[in-house]
Amino acid sequence: MPKNKGMQEKIKQLEEEIRILKLKSIERRQLEEQLYQVQKMEALANLSGGLAHDFNNILHCILGYTELALMGKSKDSPDYETFHQIELMINKGSELARQFLTFGRKIPLQFKPINLNSVIRELLNLLRRTIPRMIEIELKLAETLKIVRADAGQCEQVLMNLCINSVDAMRENGKLFFITENVVLDPDHPQTLLNPSPLGYVRLTVSDTGHGMSQKTLNRIYDPFFTTKEKEKGSGLGLSIVYSIIKDHGGFIESDSDVGKGTTFRIYFPVLDNDEQLQKNIELKKSDRSLCGNESILIVDDEKDVLKISEEMLARNGYTVITAKNGEEGIIKYSENFPDLVLLDIGMPGIGGIKSLQELMGVNSKVKVVIMSGYSENRNIEEAKKLGAKAFLQKPYHVTELLNTIRSVL
Repeated sequence: MPKNKGMQEKIKQLEEEIRILKLKSIERRQLEEQLYQVQKMEALANLSGGLAHDFNNILHCILGYTELALMGKSKDSPDYETFHQIELMINKGSELARQFLTFGRKIPLQFKPINLNSVIRELLNLLRRTIPRMIEIELKLAETLKIVRADAGQCEQVLMNLCINSVDAMRENGKLFFITENVVLDPDHPQTLLNPSPLGYVRLTVSDTGHGMSQKTLNRIYDPFFTTKEKEKGSGLGLSIVYSIIKDHGGFIESDSDVGKGTTFRIYFPVLDNDEQLQKNIELKKSDRSLCGNESILIVDDEKDVLKISEEMLARNGYTVITAKNGEEGIIKYSENFPDLVLLDIGMPGIGGIKSLQELMGVNSKVKVVIMSGYSENRNIEEAKKLGAKAFLQKPYHVTELLNTIRSVL
């Protein structure tokens, strides 16, 4: 009998060890899957960066020539509206390229005063063409919605990610709601305790009539790689990205869901402070000054077409222009001519933009440099600014952006 008891204990011990091994095996597979997802997304981000760089350089040239064509035309000209529409399409293409890079955090946020109603209406045109027709979309947008300081491209990504989840939850029929309103948090709201100073918010609500989620699932929806979808249909990163973007904007997100009744997300964006809005108005007034000049400018860019259009833009506004097709040539031409300002692309081959900037600073520590790129990682921009770059222009930029930046730096 004691032998049987000892044998049973060993069997139980072995069963427990087998159970632990199985759990470790499952955990290992999950970690391997997460690592694979991270590597895949990093590869996609790097690929997107290269594509966006080339795409933005092409858009930059098209935008430049379009704006040059518009300069010689009045609004009554029969061709004016055609060129204006081309300009609008270029802006949309540029925003699309920005969205390619948003996921991998390959670009700096571009905070601007925006009205979220405009972002929603713009996205609505795309949604109506892509989601099943049986799904109804209902808008309840506040007419006097306050302005927020946000990156419009990232706001669109937030909305798109939420919409994709809602559509998946409703399959082919249901209702998708967008609601905007101005709110002030109650004194006992958790966010008020975290931020005691009174602050207004714009609340954006996205809700659906889908199958909903259990509380257990709801508690994990912002965890990276957590998904209830099939392996081939979701990476589990959509809502974690949403959470990260909202946090970057100084806001927060709330969510609730009922199984069989649907899911609701409430996103809070801080209202743009009145003093900040006033400062924006002052800056806009300042930008009305004359954009012409007679200084000398060196343009350093490896794209021949970018050099050509940039030279023509600046020459038409009175500047003397010198061009260089790479960093090495740019340093030589700067040393020979000592221009008043340098426009330097930081995504060039060869010694590259950062090294070129360092060399220029070595020739003249007071050199005025404006860096530009169709794609640049945050760290490159910050490094260039620490080295002494005065401003950054993201391609494609409008001629007024270029001229305003030059006058500001000079």
